[in-house]
Amino acid sequence: MSTIMIALHVLSAVLFLGPVTVATSSFQVKALAAHNGDDTARGAAKLLHQISTTYGMLSLLVPLLGVGVFMMDSAYMKQGQFHAAIGLSVIAWALLFFLILPRQKKLMAGLGLLDADEMPANPEVADWKKAKGQLSMFGGIFALLWLITAVLMFI
Repeated sequence: MSTIMIALHVLSAVLFLGPVTVATSSFQVKALAAHNGDDTARGAAKLLHQISTTYGMLSLLVPLLGVGVFMMDSAYMKQGQFHAAIGLSVIAWALLFFLILPRQKKLMAGLGLLDADEMPANPEVADWKKAKGQLSMFGGIFALLWLITAVLMFI
């Protein structure tokens, strides 16, 4: 049973974390291009935001399966790198849900790509280049946290 849980854990990480990491790293480039009048970039920005949101939620399956593996085999509980990986995962999801997705939503509102019920409280984007820079930074940190987590899982 442990082998099946590990396989599901790894498969869900590949299927869900990969797309959300790429989407959070690419969204802001397309959003800025859309702001500058590129109609193709508008569609790409909308798709990347949907991927970030949907796959971000689906990626919560990864730690649930990981905790299942962790609880099934007491040998994992004695290894500090797994505790560190869990901590980094929590930080990565906090970054995604509290910093990246709200900023993406604000840019989407600024582009007029959100429905009225999805609009944030303050939809105005004062400085698009600054917003792009912040999202690039947070997307890079998000990707780095997952890279470190993956390395911790395999050492």
